[in-house]
Amino acid sequence: MILKQFFIILAALFLGYSIVAVVNLPIPSNVVGLLILFIAMCIGIVKEKHVDKVSDFIIKYLAVFFVAPTVGIMQYFKLIGDKFFYIIGPLILSIIIGLFAAGATTQIIIQIMDKKRLSVGKKGLGGNDVK
Repeated sequence: MILKQFFIILAALFLGYSIVAVVNLPIPSNVVGLLILFIAMCIGIVKEKHVDKVSDFIIKYLAVFFVAPTVGIMQYFKLIGDKFFYIIGPLILSIIIGLFAAGATTQIIIQIMDKKRLSVGKKGLGGNDVK
């Protein structure tokens, strides 16, 4: 059971790697693989129960995956310190842009959902008749 779940996740990651290698995309292969897994779950090809135990395990021990990058940061601490303002500027800018993009996306989705809700109400569907 767990091996099957692990194989499903690895198969999605392998497909992502293959697509990036063949199409020469500028996107990391693991991102493409997880996007493939996400789409497969949205469509219904893969159910949550097909990957729940392995994904819970991965999330539980996620901090272990950050040990190597943290050690790398410590190894180049002087270099990072010398270029701190060159690093922190784009970092803060990207955080601000991400926040505004997430907020704008949320507002657009809320407006679309409100329009759908109003159009359904005007048609008399769903029990909320608007006259």
